[in-house]
Amino acid sequence: MSNVRAANVVTLGAAIRDARKSRGWTQQQLAAAANVSRQFVLDIERGARVRAELGRVLRILRALDKDLMIVDAPPKASFEDQLNDLIDGVS
Repeated sequence: MSNVRAANVVTLGAAIRDARKSRGWTQQQLAAAANVSRQFVLDIERGARVRAELGRVLRILRALDKDLMIVDAPPKASFEDQLNDLIDGVS
């Protein structure tokens, strides 16, 4: 698995799920390795834990031999560019 830009909880959860599956682990095995509940893993993978405790998420990442990296976000499109994209999509 290469680097993944997780811009929200859904993409982070998907990246965690992909990493777990690439190891051949069940959610229960990941939960045991990270010392969290299986329900917590399930919720993270589904993107359902918007306010998840960072320490527990980091334990999951460490159990998967993954790191969290802070990078600059891509520049946001201006309102005008977004409006033009919408207009182009309609026509």
